[in-house]
Formats: sequence, structure tokens, C-alpha cells
Amino acid sequence: MRVIAGSARGTKLLYPKGAVIRPTSERVRESLFASLGPDVVGSHFCDLYAGGGSVGIEALSRGAASVVFVERNRKCLKALRHNLTNTGLADRAIVVETDLPGSLAEVWQNSGPFGIIFADPPYSTNATRLLEAAAKLTVHSPDTLFLLQCDRHDAVDVPEFRQVKAQEFGDTVVLWYHRR
Repeated sequence: MRVIAGSARGTKLLYPKGAVIRPTSERVRESLFASLGPDVVGSHFCDLYAGGGSVGIEALSRGAASVVFVERNRKCLKALRHNLTNTGLADRAIVVETDLPGSLAEVWQNSGPFGIIFADPPYSTNATRLLEAAAKLTVHSPDTLFLLQCDRHDAVDVPEFRQVKAQEFGDTVVLWYHRR
């Protein structure tokens, strides 16, 4: 697993051995960031369920002003901090160790607002609960882009959000939402 483009292009990313995580593949990241294009540059980005940080690090490498990484697994946090240091991007990153979606309001209050929010919860997590928790927050604007990576069979529908795009990659889908 490597950073695809930008200032840290080609840098190998470390992931904990034996940890039950599913890093966002290079194929998904490449397509995602090609679609985001210049919107990443200068953005305040949030990477929920960050794991080793591949998506948020890709955003920093491509010019995001800052990224808030949210993760609770200690092994993943260690790998994430290593990856940020190794890529030279740690100075524009904030790492928050907390559980989601329960602590979502606290993350928003202390670190928001965000222009782009990416969430890749474990497939066993109810993605609808995450969107419902996000819908209760008032610190993001209608322009905030909420990207949710989940199993393509998950039905995720929350009235406060309007789905504007879906990118399918086999059994994985990235759903794009704006606040209504």
C-alpha cells in the first residue's frame, strides 16, 4: 500500500499485522481522488475510522490544508502516526483517539467544520447510524461533502442527506452525500 500522488507519492504505508482492518485500496483511492479533483486542495478534511490513514494521507499529499484522523484501535493509531511521520505530513494532521459514532459530536465541536468527510466504518458497523449521528450536527455546511465507503448491499438512507453519486468497486461502494 502506497501513497498514489502528490508530495508523498510512492511512500509506503505501514499497516498493523493481525489487525482486523480493511485499508481502502489504491484503486478506490485513485478513483475517489480523481473524482474529487481540485476540491481537495486547501480543504479541511476528516478521515473517520482512519485505520492506517491511507485516505487522509492521500488528501494531505494532494494538498489538503489539514486532516483530522479519527481512530480508536491502538495498533492502527501507532501505524497511522508512523505513516504521518514517514510521509512528512504530520504537521498538518490531528489524530483523535475515540470511538464512533458515539463521539462524533465531540470531534465536530473540537475540530470542525470540514469541507470533505470520508468514513470507512467496519462493514459490521451500521453505516446508517453514522449518517444519523452526522445529521444531528450543525457545524457543517450544505456544501460539506460526506463520503461513505460501505458494502454495496448496505441500504443507507437518511432524510437529512441527499445522495449525489455512487462509485462501485466490486462489493465496495463509495456513496457521496450532501446535506439537504
